[in-house]
Amino acid sequence: MQTEIKICQNCKNSFAIESEDFAFYDKIHVPPPTWCPECRMVRRMGWTGYRILYKRKCDFTGDDVITFYHPKVPYKIYRQDVWWSDKWDPKTYGREYDFSRQFFEQFDELLKSVPLPSLHNEYTTLINSEYCNGVGSLKNCYLCFQSGAGATGNGHENTAYTHMVNDAKDCMDLSFSGQVELCYEVVRAIHCYRALYSLNCEDCHDIYFCMDCVGCTSCIGCVNLRNKSYCIFNKQYTSEEFTKKLSELNLGSRSAAEEMKKKTQLFFVDKPRKAFHGRKNVNMSGDYITHSKNARDSYLVQGGEDVRFSQILSPAAKCYDYTLFGVHAEWMYECAWDGLNTNMLKFCFWNYHAHHLDYCFGCHGSENLFGCVGIRKGSYCILNKQYTKEEYGTLVSKIKEQMSKVPYVDRKGRVYAYGEFFPPELSPWAFNESMASLGFVPFTKEQALAFGFTWRDDDPREYQASTAEIPDHINDVPDAFTKEMLKCIACGKNYRIVPKELDFYRRISIPVPQKCPLCRERDRVKQLNPIKLYPRACAKCSMAMQTSYAPDCPEIVYCESCYNSEVV
Repeated sequence: MQTEIKICQNCKNSFAIESEDFAFYDKIHVPPPTWCPECRMVRRMGWTGYRILYKRKCDFTGDDVITFYHPKVPYKIYRQDVWWSDKWDPKTYGREYDFSRQFFEQFDELLKSVPLPSLHNEYTTLINSEYCNGVGSLKNCYLCFQSGAGATGNGHENTAYTHMVNDAKDCMDLSFSGQVELCYEVVRAIHCYRALYSLNCEDCHDIYFCMDCVGCTSCIGCVNLRNKSYCIFNKQYTSEEFTKKLSELNLGSRSAAEEMKKKTQLFFVDKPRKAFHGRKNVNMSGDYITHSKNARDSYLVQGGEDVRFSQILSPAAKCYDYTLFGVHAEWMYECAWDGLNTNMLKFCFWNYHAHHLDYCFGCHGSENLFGCVGIRKGSYCILNKQYTKEEYGTLVSKIKEQMSKVPYVDRKGRVYAYGEFFPPELSPWAFNESMASLGFVPFTKEQALAFGFTWRDDDPREYQASTAEIPDHINDVPDAFTKEMLKCIACGKNYRIVPKELDFYRRISIPVPQKCPLCRERDRVKQLNPIKLYPRACAKCSMAMQTSYAPDCPEIVYCESCYNSEVV
């Protein structure tokens, strides 16, 4: 088929469905989408909660558990070890499909009746790391999310406040990084040691306030350097001169560190940026893509092949509209947080080692399921009810047809036939509890409600006055400071400094932060370019290109060829 222009059912903007898109939809037997790629992404992200934690009771044991389901939402929550055990059977919640009612209404009832795990962790691999979610292979960690073992298989140790980070040791406040040690406030750092306040750096150690540096050692405020040492603002110094100037910066002082941050930002303004962040790609479009082939309109993808409209994957192949995870996943469509040797999943959330699932939630090690919740190592089930192979195939065909004849219509009047992801209004998480609210989708409360999501208003008990002022210099912070209640200067919520955190700040001589962990995490996400592409001309050769730098942004943007000729 040739390219068709459609009108998004949600935002009413036009979007194109190209011939190769139609070919993909035909291969996996789904109708073309009725929402534009951006609205589809927002819908998936709004269904992906993991970052906001609460305490509530386990509905099996009555114990207090840490969970990412708010105590007031109508879902049954089981302690992790109970949920993964044989103490209960998800098939006992199975039910007949009612052809007089909409599918999504029936699925929502099932989701609210089948117990869900309190957290989504490899909990048997965690040691003293209770307040973490979406993690595995952690030891002595605190508030780490979507993090754990990566290329080295080492996982995390003595680390806190990470988001989508693998293999970190003795680190704090990291995002989208891997194989790092003794790092602080970095975004997209790979194989780095003692990197502080830096962005998009690889194979570096002892760097401060650096950006887009590779193979650098002992550098401060540098950008676009390769294999350099003892540089400050890209100027070469001797080892002795560098050591003296580093000492003079007095980075243990917050005021001094903030002043240095402002200086580096000014220094970076007139330095060229590459149109996209990534390397070793063939035929790609998007940003933050590495080691990929035919990865188009995608973002934060490593090892992708033939993927489109996808975000935060590593690795995955033959996928469209796929957000978060991957790890040898193939033929995925409109899925979120699925992966780990999965294939042919459509409209699914949080399924591992699974095959041929439609509209399933938490069905690990399963195959050939439709509209199921929590089925483990099962097959040929619909709404958690067991069928034979022949019965399953016949009934699924009838349900798909019925979903088009009796579609679900949400409060906004949008129609959900077979081929649509779960409606926003049915998400177990409010928008400001989801990954979208971390900065990937900068919606206000009004925008989120207009999109169809719910919103969780803040608890006024979390906004108390500080019990102490934060000293400017780390040397002036007493041991007893970990008992104080602080107030975030950005959102006003309370937070504390835990003992391991204070020890870390003292070890690398940096000031105690004035923002809460969640605001710091959002600040790190904001350092990344947005999940958008714009037409723009190379500032050097004038070649037309697509980039995530908006045309009205002040950065000087080069095409890859011009950037490499000047920087690499």
